[in-house]
Amino acid sequence: MTTDFKKSFRRLVGGLALAAALILPSAQAMAQSADVLRIANPVAVTSLDTFGAQSADQPTITVMQQVFEPLVIRRDGKLQPLLAESWDNPDELTWRFKLRSGITFADGSPFTSADAKASLERLIAGGGPLSGLWGAVDVIETPDELTFVIKTKTRLGTVLSNLSMLGIAPASGLAKEDFFTAPFGTGPYQVAEFTPSQFVALERNPAYREAEAPTARLEYRYIPEVSGRITALENNEIDVTWGLPPDQVDQVRSSDALTVESFPTYGNYYMWFNSSRDPMSDVRVRQAMWHAVDMEEIKTFLFDGTAEVATGPIPLDVFGGAEQTPYAYDPEKAKALLAEAGYPNGFATTMMWSSQCCTNIREFAETLISYWAAVGIQVTPQELERATWLENLLALNWDSTLAEGNTITGDADFTLARLYLSTAKRMGYSNPDLDALLLEARAEIDQDKRAELYAQAGKIIWDDAVGIFPLDMKMHAVYRNDVTGFVATPTGMPRFDTVSKQ
Repeated sequence: MTTDFKKSFRRLVGGLALAAALILPSAQAMAQSADVLRIANPVAVTSLDTFGAQSADQPTITVMQQVFEPLVIRRDGKLQPLLAESWDNPDELTWRFKLRSGITFADGSPFTSADAKASLERLIAGGGPLSGLWGAVDVIETPDELTFVIKTKTRLGTVLSNLSMLGIAPASGLAKEDFFTAPFGTGPYQVAEFTPSQFVALERNPAYREAEAPTARLEYRYIPEVSGRITALENNEIDVTWGLPPDQVDQVRSSDALTVESFPTYGNYYMWFNSSRDPMSDVRVRQAMWHAVDMEEIKTFLFDGTAEVATGPIPLDVFGGAEQTPYAYDPEKAKALLAEAGYPNGFATTMMWSSQCCTNIREFAETLISYWAAVGIQVTPQELERATWLENLLALNWDSTLAEGNTITGDADFTLARLYLSTAKRMGYSNPDLDALLLEARAEIDQDKRAELYAQAGKIIWDDAVGIFPLDMKMHAVYRNDVTGFVATPTGMPRFDTVSKQ
């Protein structure tokens, strides 16, 4: 064997070894991979600050619920203590919480009432979408390190459900400008890396009081296209994702490597009428538009297996949700109501929606428009960029709008009182009787009475056809078969602290 040949042979063997090393992961890399759960979130995480503008942002909450824990948590539809040990009401304007002792943040510092106070004050001062839930707060007190007191100007029966959305951060961290670049709390994970709109990595909290999470590291990657997420799953580039549209679910179910879980959520589709504009100001017109649509057919052809026809303005699993009498598909009744309202030949109107909204939104809108055309209502579609849609929505610059909602607190107040009070000015509808019920329910401390009041409020919203409430949505989570321990969450914001890889 010549020297040149030996050199060439060694180069060839070396090249093949390098290629094998690139193609086949080392035993160490394979061992490490089981400790990393690769997650593809369907919407970008732009911030980790849960106390300001992103306080109700689902991508932010999805990640940070693993880091910040609340005093109270909703499990199996019921509110239970977490960082709080117990609570009572010394009087109707006072909520007093006894906090659990011996809990520490990820940096080893103790969790105290000062942290709960700083977190709630930060949320209120942040002026974000959840700050309005706390408008009745008068003063927040910390009599000792393990006692946290909220005093309100008026009775506030939503304190517990509101607190379930308040993750507690250390007061010392909230005082630092750069805290939310790598925030930590008392939860099972802490933030290790964050690139806005691209990547978040969480690692186990070494100070966590319970058994450590089964997976050492969670990596959230933003993959905007559904097809890209599915391909990444099939190619073993990610382990889990969620939020697939109906037309993709069947494709995924046929894969031998993937598992699909479908479960009900607190989310629903809704179509509001702008009741401050004619002819939407007439309840008969609004009811006619509902009777003109066959919701069962829409569910079957556009949302089969991914939604159920709604029976109330909020899903029944939400606290305060109650079943209402369905609007039957009856085009003749729709025409009669239109004639009674003075529109025997129908009318022309518009409907807007955000192009970035939700599953099958365009197909859904086009189908609704075709049904309305059959009873003489000519609807011009307006598909808008989200920023433009939101601007028009808040300015009441629209006739009707189609969108998706989520009662993320699991409490009717979050949707019904936040959106349907006359003072909210969200859809031009004003009803003093509804206002009285919603305010009474918000103030009522007895939770059974609150549920009864929200049921009455839901009936008014439904019967007055303030909007059309067509579908309660299901969530589809998809993961590789070696993933175990996934637990469905009705908020549509999955947790991963119980998940492991075999």
